[in-house]
Amino acid sequence: MADYRARVRAATDAIDALSVEIEADLDEEAGGIGWWNGHVGWKTSAQLGTYLLASCTGVAESLRHASLVIEEHRQKEFSLNQDRIARTRLLEGRPSSVDEKIAALTAASDSERRREDLQSVYAEHALVSLAQSLDRLAAVVATVVGVRENVLGYDWRKLADLAEREPRSGPTNGIRQGALADPGTPGRDLQHQVLSLVAAAHEHGPNDWLDWLIKSRNTAVHRAPRWSIPTMTVEKRRVSGLVSLPIAQPDWADTEAVARSSRGGFGSMFLTQAPQTIFEGLLGSVVSLTASLAGESRQMWIARRQDPTLIIQAGASWRPVGKATLLDFPGYGDPAPIVAKEVAMNRGFVRRLRAAKLMDAQVHEWELDATSD
Repeated sequence: MADYRARVRAATDAIDALSVEIEADLDEEAGGIGWWNGHVGWKTSAQLGTYLLASCTGVAESLRHASLVIEEHRQKEFSLNQDRIARTRLLEGRPSSVDEKIAALTAASDSERRREDLQSVYAEHALVSLAQSLDRLAAVVATVVGVRENVLGYDWRKLADLAEREPRSGPTNGIRQGALADPGTPGRDLQHQVLSLVAAAHEHGPNDWLDWLIKSRNTAVHRAPRWSIPTMTVEKRRVSGLVSLPIAQPDWADTEAVARSSRGGFGSMFLTQAPQTIFEGLLGSVVSLTASLAGESRQMWIARRQDPTLIIQAGASWRPVGKATLLDFPGYGDPAPIVAKEVAMNRGFVRRLRAAKLMDAQVHEWELDATSD
């Protein structure tokens, strides 16, 4: 069995190396990131630093999940096709009707239908996890480069738009005045170095791979499902299974897709490769992009640590304390029978809690008042 973690290790190792550098700068006494002291208050520093580390963890987690569901998709596809092949073999050597041939390729039991449903779940979550990793990576990059905007609002699209406009930034190009360091300064040069890699993300795969991924995720999460047309595959002139080819234009409605494919034929609605091939290609592209950006972000973090004046960390990178919406959701059913007298935590997590002043002896410092930052 393939090691799903090994397939993403180039990216997870790179993001973990960045996380190690950030964690080394936690200040357990003053709170937050040590060299941000004097730039922002400790509460903003603690929240932003904690979120930055959590985002690094989240990138690696999303990539591992994507790799896992892609591997599970491959296994489910193989097992389903083995059953389909076995049934079609029973029809060989004798006349068979169209209905019999269709039945041979159709799920024959509740167990098989469950496996088909799981295969669909894996396909959808491959797209979700890959795009999720990039959205989390966007928060990491935005924080490391010192963007003076609320990083909670950052996803990949927003970061990519910033990177595309950065070389000619200014109010007329949709970038808020002061969001980046002043042009011509060493800090801005560092920002450009990282953001140029974001702008060149398309180079990590074939034409439009990144737009196709983001649009496919958005459709899977927010919109009606697109038509899925199972297609029979053959190998050495014998049936080898079924495949539902990926949609070529994921943000189109099906009616538009059919109408606009009239010249190229119905088949032009779809990509010609099997979904598994597409998923594995997307995984490779996202891993390559993430490894590149995480590595460059690590170098920028080190440079900023050595000279914190290169880019002044801004309080605008985080929303004010106490401004989040307060919910009163009670949950469902009875409470779980847990024992919470003692909680085991690794040393790294304890260090994060201390730097965020969230341990029992510290948390009283979070009491809100008129001077809270």
